[in-house]
Amino acid sequence: MDSPNVELMSALASLFECGKYSDLTLLCGTKRYSVHRALVCSRSEFFEGACRNPFRESETGVIDLTEDDPEAVEHMVNYFYHLDYLTKPLSRRSSQRSSRLTSPLSPRSPTRRRATKINLALVEDPLMAMMSAATPSGGPLTPPSERANHFESLDASGKLPDTPMADQDTEDPFESYQMEAEADVEKPHLVTHAKVYAIAEKYGIPGLKSLARKKFAHQMELHINSAELPEACQEAYETTVDTDRGLRDVVIQTFRSNPDLTLRQDVELAVRETPGLAFELFRMASGLPVTGLRPATSAC
Repeated sequence: MDSPNVELMSALASLFECGKYSDLTLLCGTKRYSVHRALVCSRSEFFEGACRNPFRESETGVIDLTEDDPEAVEHMVNYFYHLDYLTKPLSRRSSQRSSRLTSPLSPRSPTRRRATKINLALVEDPLMAMMSAATPSGGPLTPPSERANHFESLDASGKLPDTPMADQDTEDPFESYQMEAEADVEKPHLVTHAKVYAIAEKYGIPGLKSLARKKFAHQMELHINSAELPEACQEAYETTVDTDRGLRDVVIQTFRSNPDLTLRQDVELAVRETPGLAFELFRMASGLPVTGLRPATSAC
C-alpha cells in the first residue's frame, strides 16, 4: 500500500478512535459508537435510508441496534473504518522526526523501512478497490499468505489482486498505523463470521457480507475439527433465507469434501436440529441438486 493510501487509512482509524467530527451515534446495549454519517451511509443502504428520510433517527442522530448481536455490531463498525474486522491489533507508531526542523525542500537521507506485505485478498469493498486501483502497476505482487481456498470456486464475484509491497523510502511526517499482514485466524471464529454475514445482509453492506463469507470459508478449511463448527453450520442456516447461498454453499461443500464429519456426534445433533441443512445433505447424498425443492412446512 503506497503512502497516500496509508495516510488515508490512518486518518479513518484516527476518526474512529477519537470520534472527532462525529454526527451519528450507534447504540448496542451499553456500548455507544460515535460514527460519521458520510462514511457509514455511503456503505450501508439501511443507514442511508435512516438518515436521509424523515425518521426519528435522522432527527436525533441516534440509532438503536440493541436487538442485534453486540459482537457483530462491533465488527460492523470496525469494518466501516478499517475495511476489515477481527485482525491483529494495529500497532500505533509515531514517525521518527529529525532533531531539527527541515523545510519541505531540504534534502534528507532516506530511511528504508522493511517491506510490509499487505494481503487484501479477503477484502471486497468499493473504497478498497479504488485504493488498489491507485497503486502503480507493474510492481511485485505479494503472494497470499493463506493456502489456496477450495471454496473460492463458489464465489461469483471477482477477487481483488494483492497489493504490491510497500517500500517506504522516506519518513512519514504523519502518525500512522502499521497494518498487520495476516488476519486473526489462529483461533476459530466460525460463528462470529456467520453473525457478521447476517448483520451485513440485514443492513445492506455488500462489501462486509462478501468479506465475512470469505473469512467463514477460509476458517471452515482451517478449523474443520473445531468444536464450534456444528454451531456455525446452524448459524449459517438459521440466520439466512433459503435463496441466500453465500454461507450455505460453503457448509455443503465442507460436508462434501469431508464426509467423515457425519460421524461426529456433535455434528449429527446439529444436523438433526437444523431441518434446512438436513434436507440439503439428504439431497447431496442422493446425488440430487442441493438447491432443488424445499422441505414441506406444516400448515397452521
